[in-house]
Amino acid sequence: MKAMIKGVSRTRGLIVSKIRHISETTNNDSILTLTLQMLLLIFLMYMNDNGYLSIFMPVILIPGILFKVVREHPYYWTLIACMASTFYLVLDLVGYVPNHKHIFAFIIIAVTIAMFLKEKIHPLRFLNTQSRLIIGFCFLFATIGKFMASEFLDGSFFEFTNTTDPRFFGFSSLMGKVDLNLLIENEENLRLLLKTNDPKTSFLVNGVDNIRGFGMLISYWTIFIEGMIAISFCLPRNFLLSKYRNVFLVTFILTTYPIATVTGFAIILTVLGFIQSLEDHKLTMFSWFYLFVFIFLPLNYFPFARLLALF
Repeated sequence: MKAMIKGVSRTRGLIVSKIRHISETTNNDSILTLTLQMLLLIFLMYMNDNGYLSIFMPVILIPGILFKVVREHPYYWTLIACMASTFYLVLDLVGYVPNHKHIFAFIIIAVTIAMFLKEKIHPLRFLNTQSRLIIGFCFLFATIGKFMASEFLDGSFFEFTNTTDPRFFGFSSLMGKVDLNLLIENEENLRLLLKTNDPKTSFLVNGVDNIRGFGMLISYWTIFIEGMIAISFCLPRNFLLSKYRNVFLVTFILTTYPIATVTGFAIILTVLGFIQSLEDHKLTMFSWFYLFVFIFLPLNYFPFARLLALF
């Protein structure tokens, strides 16, 4: 047994040493290239909200993914910033835009500024600070909003969401032992309710009693972990709590996205986490975590609940 423990420890030590070696030998330009390509890949996958973006964004984004001279040109990012600002910030004043698309626009603007300032400050240093502040203020406003919503504080928000939103069905079906067909019925009833003009229309939400305790637990855990992210990311780096910001963010990712498969927000949050986790332009253990999450996050779309139901 002791020999086995020593073997595992030695293997772990070799893996850590290898990762540390790769981290230390990776130069600034290669990390900047990786960062920009990750961002452009996300935009290629998710900036398709309407016909205009679906047609023009691939034409704009693919040259940046392939060619460094395009990828690091400030006017190239200015073009992308104009597109993102128009559809995700300006048009948000007259219609609904998902929250994570605002973050798309903010980080694109930050990259644009970084490219214009790259003769004075390395883009990674500028983006490191901007990513930390974007995450911090995003979670700060999210936490404030939750305290202002009574349905969140009494747990009813998650009781309803977990049983009507398909992104939560895997968790609700598994933990609450709710029949997946009943959850799908809830989704269909909600869709019909949103389409009707009759104010007296209602429907019975299936499975709420099965997850009633989970609703309150998830609500207050969410407030706590999002509040800690907000504080630790907004505080200056010389504060002790700021040094644990990646611990809070990693905990949030591990306890949130296996339950709520909100892939659009998760993937941009992961890239921002990757950028701000760099220390002196070098990869850290947290950087590797965010990188692995970025690679495997699309597995969120896999219907694990249905697979488990087969057994």
